[in-house]
Amino acid sequence: MFVAVEKYKTPAKILLGLIALTFVGFGVSTVAAPGSDYIVKVGDQKVSENQLNTAVQNMQAAGGNESRDAVFNALVQRALLTEGAREMGISVSQEQLKQIIVDEPSFHDQNGKFSQNIFNQYLNQRQMSEDQLIEEIRNEFAVNNLISLVNNGNLVSDAQAKQLIMATQAERTVRSVSFSPEAFVQQVKTDDAVLKKYYDANKKDYVIPQAVKVEHVALNIQDVAKQQTVSEEELKKAFEQESASAKPKREIAHILFTVPQDAPENVKAAAKAEAEKVLAQLKADPSKFVALAKQYSRDEASAANGGNLGYLPQDGGLLKEFEDRAFSLKKGEISEVVQTAAGYHIITILNIQDKPSFEQEKARLEAELKQKKAATAFNEAKEKLAEEAFNNPGSLAEVAKKTGLKLQAPADWLTKENGKAAGMPDNLINAIFSDDVMKKKHNSEPVTVNEGLVWVVRAKEVREQKTQPFEEAKNFVKADYLRKEATRLAEAKAKQALADVQKGKAADLKWSPISQLTAEQARQSMPPEAYAQLIKAKPENGKPAYVLLSNLPAPVLVEVQAVKTPENITEQLKPAKLALAESQSNASFSALVSYLSSTIKQTQGAQKVNPEQQ
Repeated sequence: MFVAVEKYKTPAKILLGLIALTFVGFGVSTVAAPGSDYIVKVGDQKVSENQLNTAVQNMQAAGGNESRDAVFNALVQRALLTEGAREMGISVSQEQLKQIIVDEPSFHDQNGKFSQNIFNQYLNQRQMSEDQLIEEIRNEFAVNNLISLVNNGNLVSDAQAKQLIMATQAERTVRSVSFSPEAFVQQVKTDDAVLKKYYDANKKDYVIPQAVKVEHVALNIQDVAKQQTVSEEELKKAFEQESASAKPKREIAHILFTVPQDAPENVKAAAKAEAEKVLAQLKADPSKFVALAKQYSRDEASAANGGNLGYLPQDGGLLKEFEDRAFSLKKGEISEVVQTAAGYHIITILNIQDKPSFEQEKARLEAELKQKKAATAFNEAKEKLAEEAFNNPGSLAEVAKKTGLKLQAPADWLTKENGKAAGMPDNLINAIFSDDVMKKKHNSEPVTVNEGLVWVVRAKEVREQKTQPFEEAKNFVKADYLRKEATRLAEAKAKQALADVQKGKAADLKWSPISQLTAEQARQSMPPEAYAQLIKAKPENGKPAYVLLSNLPAPVLVEVQAVKTPENITEQLKPAKLALAESQSNASFSALVSYLSSTIKQTQGAQKVNPEQQ
């Protein structure tokens, strides 16, 4: 919808597209308490919990898996861009906007003309007025025009593209020498006065963080499901209900020879030829299907099982060409080579099931019914757990006894940092370090750890944050001081060596053997900062170039003796220019958002990104 808007898409809009058309009501006044109707207000643009929920639903419906926080950040970015465009006077006339609506094909009748009825139906479905829709489109244009203005200066020359290709693909002839800090430790002198001075200057490094030893009980829906029982009568009733609408199924096996749809004809021909060769072997001996599927099939999910896909209904869930052919075969018959979007298939039918069998479906039905019962039982158990945790605030053991859950009490101290490192969700960490749990030693309310898993936690012991005294921290202080000073000496030696070789002085250095280093090897073996330093080193006039790489465990001095020009540079110019343009566009977009964020007032509201944290 609104192709006139879509044609202005830029790389930056890919993210914003996840949340397009979710801003109805921005800036509308309210009689509620100030801040109660939004999470954050960006200028006059409000980002509310309702808008965030809508954006998350839109993202999930489109197949995305971004986190709620990521979607919220995208909403804030969009609000910044909308407000920024307004402040800069970027606008579209009312007549242009109305013409866009009239030209939109979604609002046309069978004769290709604008239909007021269709348009009104759309407005009713979205529960909005025509003015609100026009305002949405106006904002959409303003945002895209703003981004376009920023990106208009992103021009890439052939010289820049060649420079990128040389930097990222050239092979370098190099040798190197490392300056390990460990080799300088013996040169570092220490005594208590030196260490105490270092300790006093770095006390923040010797803070023992607040920590707690917790005990908890866990309510897991899978455990609840195992406790459910399903009678034979329930199973038969469920089977009868399902059978009434069940479609015939076939146990299908195949051998797949994958080939992309846009592959060159010679690649497609090679894949088909391989499929025909295997088909000839099957015609000679059909019993080899399982062995040949294991050997040749590129469908990793089924190849190990002889190509068996299991029992499948004819319901449109398979690729059309595949499904049509599979359901035209007889049991034991092998198809000719069948082409689909996935590649080439050889199909056979292992069994035909016109009607579902109760015995075959019994285990599956039992598991499904137990899961359904478990959902109800889990909610009931969760309510009981909350009730017992409230009624017995000072004893989680009593809660465990009354709910039948196991009391677990790890011996380790838990800090916020190692809780995050262990993958604990924020709401669980917040519950553990809340005043009720930490200070009052009360049971927490049930905390959702993930779907189908709830914890109640209680603090057994609490360790308050404190700075470790010098005498206790002395060994750590000494190790830190030695490491820092040895690193300083290593860096100084490396810098001196760099200065010497750049001046042509002979340095007593233990160089590594000369080797060839590709750009890919360099990218994989060093951090981005070091790689960026390396590619700037260019030998000139027959003399090597030298670079001192930082951000590594030890300083490394590299001698670049030669840089080999990549082949086919001309053919690579176009993709290189596109890559540079995209990089520049993304950088411009980030700079724009950063600028707007620093200049446009943002006010925190009463609503939360994650309501459970309220």
